[in-house]
Amino acid sequence: MGNVKNYYAGSNSSFGFYSLYEEAVQGLEHLYILKGGPGTGKSTLIRHVGNALAEKGEAIEILHCSSDNGSLDGVIFPSLKVGIVDGTAPHVIDPKYPGVVDCIVNLGDFRDDAMLREHKEEIVELTDKIEETFSKAYETFAEARNVHDDLEAIYLRAMDFREAHQVTEELIEKIFPETKANAEIEQELTIKHRFFGAATPKGPVHFYNNLTEEAGKRYIVKGRAGSGKSTMMKKIGTHAETHGYGVEYYYCAFDPESIDMVIIPGLETAILDGTDPHEFDPNRENDEVVDMFIRCMDPSIEVEMADAIHETETSYKHLMKQGTRFLSEAKKLHDTLEKYYVEAMDFQSINRKSREVAVELINLIK
Repeated sequence: MGNVKNYYAGSNSSFGFYSLYEEAVQGLEHLYILKGGPGTGKSTLIRHVGNALAEKGEAIEILHCSSDNGSLDGVIFPSLKVGIVDGTAPHVIDPKYPGVVDCIVNLGDFRDDAMLREHKEEIVELTDKIEETFSKAYETFAEARNVHDDLEAIYLRAMDFREAHQVTEELIEKIFPETKANAEIEQELTIKHRFFGAATPKGPVHFYNNLTEEAGKRYIVKGRAGSGKSTMMKKIGTHAETHGYGVEYYYCAFDPESIDMVIIPGLETAILDGTDPHEFDPNRENDEVVDMFIRCMDPSIEVEMADAIHETETSYKHLMKQGTRFLSEAKKLHDTLEKYYVEAMDFQSINRKSREVAVELINLIK
């Protein structure tokens, strides 16, 4: 099997559905865009082709679906510069260079629409209900973000920004070798933007271990809300870019304006946020904890503001659980909707199409 990386290109966030799909497919020389309704076999085709090439030893990047833990939204083959993605809502992708780079595979061609029309009222009702339920989830997450901002405001009173700057400078000195000048770094400057995890119907999910497999050194950043973890990572990423290193930025699924992990492949180094809801502790010999709370905050704040902190944290966790319940409800409704489409699909034809695409890509390896 080839090397497999797992991540998300879309997130159920406090800003609504947030897409990084354009970033994910940037630079590909050939892109298969799958169209068709729910239950038309898009995820199955993606999985089939991904497995076929992985068995040939090809490295693959799997794009997971944040709204369905068992579904895939795409697979990318970096060495071939080829990808296959689900191009339907909410992550709509349309051809940019039709016939030259982009190729639409319309699985709706293998669908019996006459059979679907017999259930028009049920399908319309379910579709509208799913949209309404996702809206409730996003509204709840937005409310949770406001509460989290209140929590940050409490902790910011105790923040020593000079010390936070010092911690960042110390970490930069550790990470970057002094002997390497820009001109001496012989590598392609590749900047990537992704999600390492997501808010899903089953709760928070992350791929920290998988994505940092090749990182010989991992700095695990701990701290409270507002302790400067994201700001630190932005500065480290900018420093890496300035000195000619490629960088992978991984954003917070809940707040896509915040960075929760930076990987610098050229230095085999990862800096990641190891706090709730993606709590992560050292489990390798070279892992190192950077505690922003101990270094940069006056701990007395947690005594002086204990009641306010407890009340705010409780409210935040309650809203996050409520938002997750809405995602779970939307998933159940979607599963019901899919049943109508599954009954109307010609899966023998879809399986033939899957094999056809897999053969096309295997021929590219040759």
